[in-house]
Amino acid sequence: MKKVLVNKKAAKKLEEFFPWVYRSDVISPLEYEAGELVEIYDEGERFLGVGYINPASLITIRVLSFKKEPINHRFIKSRILKAAAKRVKILQHACRVIHSEGDFLPGLIVDKYDEYLSVQFLTAGMVRFKEDILDILINLYEPKGVYVVGEESALKKEGIEPFSQVIGEIPQRVFFEENGVKFAIKLIDAQKTGFYLDQRRNRKALTRYIKQKDRVLDCFCHAGGFGLYAKVYKDAKVRLVDISEEAIALAKENFALNDVKGEFVVANVFDYLRELRKSKEKFDFIILDPPSFAKSKSKKSSALKGFKDITVNAMKIVEDEGYIALFSCSHHIGVKDLEDVILQSAKDNRKTIEVIEYLYQDVDHPYILNNEFSLYLKGILFRVHQI
Repeated sequence: MKKVLVNKKAAKKLEEFFPWVYRSDVISPLEYEAGELVEIYDEGERFLGVGYINPASLITIRVLSFKKEPINHRFIKSRILKAAAKRVKILQHACRVIHSEGDFLPGLIVDKYDEYLSVQFLTAGMVRFKEDILDILINLYEPKGVYVVGEESALKKEGIEPFSQVIGEIPQRVFFEENGVKFAIKLIDAQKTGFYLDQRRNRKALTRYIKQKDRVLDCFCHAGGFGLYAKVYKDAKVRLVDISEEAIALAKENFALNDVKGEFVVANVFDYLRELRKSKEKFDFIILDPPSFAKSKSKKSSALKGFKDITVNAMKIVEDEGYIALFSCSHHIGVKDLEDVILQSAKDNRKTIEVIEYLYQDVDHPYILNNEFSLYLKGILFRVHQI
């Protein structure tokens, strides 16, 4: 295994078990293959960890272990079994069973939907262990089918070609239950790994504040999760909005699967909120759960403008003492950023804000305190009061 030297800045972070080294902190000439295993040392030749390196990636080294140990089939199996053991008490019909750095397997995401697995490879280093990983997962979970994806946008940054394959059989729709709510999802060519499992806890949490027959607006609804919970649990009057016709079609399927009805709108949420303002229509509860507006640090400023836009307009159409839930799924947008957006929007609308709950990713998406970026899903549920 080759050695790589890192500067004092990176060494200090590695001593605190932060699992990444950026390109600017690597001292050694970047003469390595994409995904090659390396031992990491500081300038004084002190061992810091073992990981894989990719000169094409801004995050050039991702740490697999802070101990000097071989990275082989046995190592990968041990990590996968530890991840599985953590889920024994939380495993529902659908669960994330491997969460990249959260399970110390950077670049690997695995979701389990009853008897099917969705596997995503995000880095060249993890792709090197693809056959070992699939062999271990299949022996452990004995799935009927596995959908394997080398995620396009991630792997292009890594300088390798994206890919996909099906092992066994994957039906057109995979069915599962979550907290008593039925869902049908599409695994092949789906967004992410098929469903937003990280919001499971929050879907249930929000229903505590929704009253019977409340008017609920679910924006960026995707497969209809939040709106469907509101309908199934509280028989709310639900309207779901998404720009994707395919997402709305799937949301309709999920409502039909639960034998309930909703109202569905294919529209750009930014434009649609403005239309609702003009029509003076009001809602008791609004969910704003957009896709990642800030996929890189450079996009943060424009992302915050997007959040401000939807939040300002949502405040104009929510009833006095109504609720808004605002989410961000980008680690570049923090809780403080969301608070600032809400405060600025409140000032523009002459409202006061009562924070009800702070909301985060569910426990099968572990947050490792040594890595601030592993807390990526943040939300604030707040109540809007007229001055």
